Amino acid sequence: MINSIHYNPQIYCRKPTSKAPNFTGHWGVETLTHTNIGSCLEGYIGKIYVRKADNSPGFLNVFKKYTGHNAENYSIRNDNNELIGEADIVIKKYLPGTYDSFTYPEDPSHVFVDKLMNYSKPGTPYHNNKIEYFKDIGTRLLQIAQRRSDETMCSGNIKLIAKGEAKPWYKNVIGMVEEFPPETQNNYGFKFNLRNPNIMILPPNSKEPLSRLQGGL
Repeated sequence: MINSIHYNPQIYCRKPTSKAPNFTGHWGVETLTHTNIGSCLEGYIGKIYVRKADNSPGFLNVFKKYTGHNAENYSIRNDNNELIGEADIVIKKYLPGTYDSFTYPEDPSHVFVDKLMNYSKPGTPYHNNKIEYFKDIGTRLLQIAQRRSDETMCSGNIKLIAKGEAKPWYKNVIGMVEEFPPETQNNYGFKFNLRNPNIMILPPNSKEPLSRLQGGL
């Protein structure tokens, strides 16, 4: 079971320090590349590389918070502690025999991503025009969800319900697909026409590209 797995935070989750880091990522800045995110306690867990509006490099801080059983919130903040973006995730680990093998021939364990937001992005209903615009926020949050899926033995599977305007981005940039596309049929020839077309999953061929997108974590 997930909750029975224990890690040593001293080894896997690094906190801010004045000493030179053991690992460096983008431009020599220590990022989440080698961090076991699941071992981290609440609070600051590391930095991520993002792009500013002019595509120049930027680095933001990631914070973790437990919100319930197998539920976590990850927020991205600047050095002034202003909220740039965030996402809620729920780890859904299934044991053999606890799911319908007809509908899900493969293990359906996954990390569900909810409320993925980039508050700095102009043109969105939740845009905060008082903060600087940063790109790659959504990408980094999905990469965090993917890392947690790997860590919890959910095979890197992630799932979410896309908002209509964001669906093309999930499909064309992230490489996600509808869980039950319109052409899907069962053995009786009936379509799953009652399924929500905005439920999207990360297929096997998109897992590695997502982990490397924009340089990765």
